[in-house]
Amino acid sequence: MDALLSEDERLLRDSVRSYLDAKIAPIVTEHERARTFPWHRLAELYEFGYVRGVVPEADGGDGASHMVLALLMQEAGRCWGSLRTTLNVQSMLARVLSTAGTPEQKERFLRPLLAGQRFGWFALTEPDAGSDAGALRTTARRDGDDYVINGRKLYITNALAGDFGVVLARVPDTGEVSAFLVDRTESEYQAYDIPHMPLRATTSCELVFDQTRIPAANLLGELGRGLALAMSGVNLGRLNMAMGAVGLSQACLEACVDFARTREQFGRPIAGFQLVQEMVVQVATLTETARLLGYQAARTLDAGLPGRYECSMAKYYCGEAVGQAATLALQVHGGAGLMEESPVERYFRDAREATIPEGTSQIQILHLGKHLLGVSALR
Repeated sequence: MDALLSEDERLLRDSVRSYLDAKIAPIVTEHERARTFPWHRLAELYEFGYVRGVVPEADGGDGASHMVLALLMQEAGRCWGSLRTTLNVQSMLARVLSTAGTPEQKERFLRPLLAGQRFGWFALTEPDAGSDAGALRTTARRDGDDYVINGRKLYITNALAGDFGVVLARVPDTGEVSAFLVDRTESEYQAYDIPHMPLRATTSCELVFDQTRIPAANLLGELGRGLALAMSGVNLGRLNMAMGAVGLSQACLEACVDFARTREQFGRPIAGFQLVQEMVVQVATLTETARLLGYQAARTLDAGLPGRYECSMAKYYCGEAVGQAATLALQVHGGAGLMEESPVERYFRDAREATIPEGTSQIQILHLGKHLLGVSALR
């Protein structure tokens, strides 16, 4: 697979992997058990191109290629799912701020975000609006120099830790959805963690806005263009999820190979048993086919093509493939894989998340079906 990468791309991948293995991997277990996250380490990672890579140089970013971004997310996924999803959210915020932010908003939110001084969240999903983003009920009513927000958001990643965020809300006067920057230092809202199965070093929160006032200057982008702004980064989000899943599949493969070579049963290493070899080969095949789809999506975007079809297919296949790879990896480990001291226990939990954010596998199928057949199954 290295033949598909340039020398610079291989060097970046290897340097990022070495850093993550040396500096981040040793602290994963303690943070997973404590359900904490090392926020102070993110600025170091930004030096490789994480988060900054999605922002043009004019706004203080690196302006990296989609292929570089894909490799970065692959390595984050291989190391730690909680790291991958945290970097993904920060990248989404950086992208929308760079795309639609005013000079004042960029100075206040984007630049400290890129410096690792501020961290945020992105609030779209609601109790009755997830895959159907057009069904949002949270409202933002204009009142003088402010907007007053009322409503609830669900499953918002790291909303407890972030000191600002982007909220999608419907403006009653127009009926259209707009995006708003909410700063914890100036606006009151409630955030509650919802205990969840995967990504235990992150929080998945309910946000409650009850007459929450924000300055009108915090409108992000044009009024009524909130959903369009959110969807402007859909390819990047799906590619990030796909390549994070590829990285996790790679971690499953490496764990299988190491365990099979050292675990002995019936007087010899289990690597010599045909059924074990079959499972390891299946993990390897799932990993490499997923990687190819991810690379193809990244190269398509870098060629200046829309890439909606390629990114959607990569998100669908890579998410499903990592679930199968993690299940096989746990089976190779047997009882040891069920123990929290084994990394594959975490891989198994984290892999299950890959089929849901940035559009579930079922939503991806419907997008792909519309592309292939010309008929929408949604509306």
